[in-house]
Amino acid sequence: MNSNTPMQRATSDRKTQRARILRVLIEARGAWVPLPEIMACAAQYNARIFELRGRGIVIENRTQKAAGVRNSWFRIVSSPTPRAVESEDAKPKSTWDDRRRVTGLPLFDGARP
Repeated sequence: MNSNTPMQRATSDRKTQRARILRVLIEARGAWVPLPEIMACAAQYNARIFELRGRGIVIENRTQKAAGVRNSWFRIVSSPTPRAVESEDAKPKSTWDDRRRVTGLPLFDGARP
């Protein structure tokens, strides 16, 4: 039985999907990759591409409308050094409890209806 929590599995899935998309883009060596190939890596491909861009990887996209159908492609233009990407994974993630309260007000006042 797997002892991972749903949150740990979701985080792991995101990393795996992000890695698959990155691998497809790298293997294309700067060529345009059609959207169906990207979608085969992750259902929420836009979120994973957003995360890759947030790590300093420059990913271009283009669209073309033909016969009423919009086609999209992606390609990798440049990326940071592998060490920069790895160090981002090593950073501890903040939790909800770590966040500073914006106001001094409690969320609930304890009163019951």
